[in-house]
Amino acid sequence: MRTSLLRIILALIGFLAMSFASAFAVETNEAVKQLVFDTYDLDPMSYEIEITSSQLKLKLVNPADLSLKAISQKDPIGPFTLVVSVTDNEEVIDKGQVRLRIRRFADVFVAEGRVKRHEELHTDLFEYKRMEVTSLREQSVGSTGEIEGQRAKRSLRKGNILTVDALEPIPDIEVGGEVTIVYEDADGLCTITAPGRVMQTGWAGERIRVKNTVSGKVITARVVDERSVTVDP
Repeated sequence: MRTSLLRIILALIGFLAMSFASAFAVETNEAVKQLVFDTYDLDPMSYEIEITSSQLKLKLVNPADLSLKAISQKDPIGPFTLVVSVTDNEEVIDKGQVRLRIRRFADVFVAEGRVKRHEELHTDLFEYKRMEVTSLREQSVGSTGEIEGQRAKRSLRKGNILTVDALEPIPDIEVGGEVTIVYEDADGLCTITAPGRVMQTGWAGERIRVKNTVSGKVITARVVDERSVTVDP
């Protein structure tokens, strides 16, 4: 009688243990993806993970029993391969290679048409929308404030994402522009001016080449503003 009762109790304990374990079991692929999100601190709002192949045999696992190791030291983006282990009471019960495709998304400015090199930029030239940026190697422009006072450093085609490297400030002086060349002596007692033509693009404070249109001589001068340059004594 006691032996039968003990068997019943043990069977009940085993059943409850299995029921308790199954309550925490989830689909293996989903558990692996969640572990990748957590391990690499990936924002689910910005990343999508697809499992392209898996050598794991278990269909359901307790997420707490999973561990992973990356095959390489590359950032978790694009094709990415892991070795995933499943343990039970510190014993490995399943192990295999899992291949992933990790895609990244962001809200970006996308050219609605062709943007010419050196064209002054404004928000009407772009559509702000969510795009995949997995392969984007440059930092995308994140706000309208970054566009103001900028021009295109290079041409953009329709559909191109606007990046920080594609921007440059609108110069104060353009090639071919007419300026006044100002020379002052060290004491500031003598000032000489002459008409000049800009030989290279420049911004206030920069030194550029300017041609004195009277003498024909090309000199180096510092940009003051869009209409004048100064020659240091």
